[in-house]
Amino acid sequence: MSDLELRDTPALAVLSQQPEALGHIRAEHIAAAQDLLRVSKKLLGAFTDEFALHGLSPGRYALLMGLYAARQSLAPSEIADRLGVTRATVTDLITGLVRDGLVASAPADDRDRRRKAIVLTPAGKDLLGGLVPEIFARMAEIVAPLSAQELTTLVQLLRKVEVGLGRSAPSATEEQGNGHR
Repeated sequence: MSDLELRDTPALAVLSQQPEALGHIRAEHIAAAQDLLRVSKKLLGAFTDEFALHGLSPGRYALLMGLYAARQSLAPSEIADRLGVTRATVTDLITGLVRDGLVASAPADDRDRRRKAIVLTPAGKDLLGGLVPEIFARMAEIVAPLSAQELTTLVQLLRKVEVGLGRSAPSATEEQGNGHR
């Protein structure tokens, strides 16, 4: 994978070279999207590196945090719904986390032993106990230069972009209620 900066790609030149096919697309939209992609790549890279120091991927971290925030066991299907990923993805994540002793699987229902519940193990809680302060401090550090108004505007703008991606952004109430993000 190349470290080519997205702002350096010739997208704007291509836009002007194909006015019949791309004339309806505004150059500032392309430039803004490229900037957003560039920053997203850097953010994901920084957190991926931090997670890797603890033997985690972003997906493994998200699953552990989902269980931690829920403060109870969850069915794999419920974890998938909360994280917005497929059940197959959650199954793969759970397999690795069980292997590493960070989560455990147990029957969710005495009447139907096929139904499983996933719970954080003491080792998983210990890992998060050390990692969460580091991750949250880094998150806060990243946005610290922004004023309160700029933070509010940033969140509003990111929600609009997320809606443009075809997903609905959670409301502030939903975010506070489930502890995500």
